[in-house]
Amino acid sequence: MTPPPESETRVSPPRGTAAEPGPGPARGAPGSRRLLWYALAVLLVGINMRPAIVAVSPLLDEIRHVTGLSNGGAGALSTLPLICFGVFAPLAPRLARRWGMERTLVAVLAVLLAGSAVRLVPELFPLFAGTFLVGTAVAVANVVITALIKRDFAQQVGLMSGLHTTMLVGGGAVTAAATVPLRDALSLSWAGALAVWGVLALAALLVWAPKLRRGRSQPPVPAHGGGSIWRSGLAWAVALFYAFQSLLYYTATTWLPSFYIDHGWTEGGAGVLLAVCMGSAMVTSLLVPVWAQRSRKQSYLAVAGTLLCMAAFAGLIAAPTGAAVLWAVVLGLGLGAVLSLGIAYMSMCARTTHDAGLLSAMSQCVGYLLAALGPTAFGAARDVTGAWTAGLIALVVLAVPMGITGALAGRGGQITR
Repeated sequence: MTPPPESETRVSPPRGTAAEPGPGPARGAPGSRRLLWYALAVLLVGINMRPAIVAVSPLLDEIRHVTGLSNGGAGALSTLPLICFGVFAPLAPRLARRWGMERTLVAVLAVLLAGSAVRLVPELFPLFAGTFLVGTAVAVANVVITALIKRDFAQQVGLMSGLHTTMLVGGGAVTAAATVPLRDALSLSWAGALAVWGVLALAALLVWAPKLRRGRSQPPVPAHGGGSIWRSGLAWAVALFYAFQSLLYYTATTWLPSFYIDHGWTEGGAGVLLAVCMGSAMVTSLLVPVWAQRSRKQSYLAVAGTLLCMAAFAGLIAAPTGAAVLWAVVLGLGLGAVLSLGIAYMSMCARTTHDAGLLSAMSQCVGYLLAALGPTAFGAARDVTGAWTAGLIALVVLAVPMGITGALAGRGGQITR
């Protein structure tokens, strides 16, 4: 990594403090009850960020068998949302400035609901088309939520980032555990089991839509200074850290059920193990951002999360059946730590709401375009070698630059432009 330019001063206010006036959800000092309701609405968006994507994982073998998809094709299906994240994330700040963050969130929740509905048709084209809509919606929501937390909860960035990430991971955990049982209990096809998670998007849409009538749609305040965030060494450290953790996260959550099925677990059992992994991630997802905001430097958190991930991947190679639950727990703790820290960095390393949105867009553009290579390459490696070892070794190796960039991002500075 090149050293950061002089504009990124290392003498900065503690992370989590704001350079902008007015914490709270509006420039009108709303009451605590309204503030709490607004926080709950934000978290309801968070719980929608993973179910429509994670639901594919426990059904992947069935989808392959019914549709004839190869492992590489199944990896491409899992990769499509990541490509959408990378391509459409840079558009989110523009949409938020033009429409306001509330209107933008309502729009993306409507698109997410539409994507879930399209996947009701049990054919390949609707499956990929619906997944494209889901990925596009989540791409924009990911960025807008980061800026909204910076704007409305400037003094509680660590707590709100942690709660948001916990809801995000928790939604994925519940989906991983419940998708197959729901399919069986309701006698659904794989398409119906995917589409049923649109109920969460409908609930969030019903909560957010009334907010448009309350005058809360002002766009984020533009930041002063004309320097590009893409020229910032600190921004690149945040973006690359987020990229490597995304690659590990999506590759692992895509293929972990298939890995366990190949080692003798049932479909339902493999889904439960994925849920154990993501449930463990909820612990570190909640705690790590809070610890990060209380610390002057966060490098130790990035390194600790990285070591947990490396230990889990090495364990899956050495003892895939003897300690399956243990490795699922360790992997979840590691993935939760680096995911939540990556999201928290986007707010804590930015001085303003606008910069938080730009840093989030940059991180997710770089991050998800790199992460998109993971599930497809991992599946292709499985096709070529007939085993899982080569892919798992690659994940151990890729965890090293994740730890390095995470440590660089956590040295305690904020970006100025």
